[in-house]
Amino acid sequence: MEKTEILEKIKEAELKVEENVNSAEEKKKNTILEAKLKAREIIEDAQKEAEKIKADIIEKAKAAIEKEKEEIKQSRVKEIEAFEAKGKENLMKAVEMLYSEFVGMVEHV
Repeated sequence: MEKTEILEKIKEAELKVEENVNSAEEKKKNTILEAKLKAREIIEDAQKEAEKIKADIIEKAKAAIEKEKEEIKQSRVKEIEAFEAKGKENLMKAVEMLYSEFVGMVEHV
C-alpha cells in the first residue's frame, strides 16, 4: 500500500468516526429531549391525579361535616322539644297553682 492510499484510508476512517460521533451526539440530544418531554408528561399526569385526589378528599370531608352538622341539629331539636315540653308542663302547674291561689283568695273575701 502506498502512502497516499494509507492517508486516504485514514481520512476515510476519520470521517467515518466523525460521522459516528456526530450521529451519537444527535442521538444523545434526541434521547435527552425525549426524556425531558416524558418527564414533563409524567409530572403533569401526577399533578392531575393529585388534583383529583384533593377534590375527592374535600368532597368526602364536606359530606362528613354535613352529616355531623345534621346529627347535631337533630340532637338540638330533640333537646329543644324536651325543654319545650317541660316548660309546658311547668306552665300548667303554675296555672293550676295560681288558680288555686285565686280561688282561695276569692273564698276568703
